[in-house]
Amino acid sequence: MALKKQDKDQNGKKPAAKGETGKETKIVPKKQVVVKKEAVNRVEQVKKYFRGVYNELKKVHWPTRREVMTYTGVVVVAVIFVGTLIWVFDLGMSRFIQLIIR
Repeated sequence: MALKKQDKDQNGKKPAAKGETGKETKIVPKKQVVVKKEAVNRVEQVKKYFRGVYNELKKVHWPTRREVMTYTGVVVVAVIFVGTLIWVFDLGMSRFIQLIIR
């Protein structure tokens, strides 16, 4: 009978199942190796961090002055429009509620 590769242990033998040898097979976990961390140089880490930040900022597309003015104008107009729309709706609802109350 051919044994599957998974059923063999390291020696190529089939592991004993419970009851075959009269003993239960126990799995013993390997000991964990404790690795000491090297001393961390905080100054070097800070330098590396700011170097990375600087390199990322070089990749950013910075808008021109004209683009900033255009985008700001669009935002201001949109805020005024939405504010006016809310004001008109609020005014209409308050008049409507006043008519209901009287």
